Amino acid sequence: MNISIILLVVVKIVALVLGGIVSLMAYRAYNRTRIAGLQFFAIGLAVITLGTFLVGVFHHLGGASATIGMLLESVIISIGFVVMIYGLKQT
Repeated sequence: MNISIILLVVVKIVALVLGGIVSLMAYRAYNRTRIAGLQFFAIGLAVITLGTFLVGVFHHLGGASATIGMLLESVIISIGFVVMIYGLKQT
């Protein structure tokens, strides 16, 4: 296995864990404060975090091309940002 693929897997897993921690912290902040914007912020961040991880898996295990992988990742990130913007506008 190529060292760059191993590093990519490690970095993707680290990003998944860190994004999950931040999403969980935002959701817990929502539970404490009941500020609706925090709920949408947590959801948007979770979409971005999980989506980018799954696109990496889809690309490497599913055999999707790099262009399709980048397109899917950009769409998922955009959806997550839209959810976050919606939530921030609610406050």
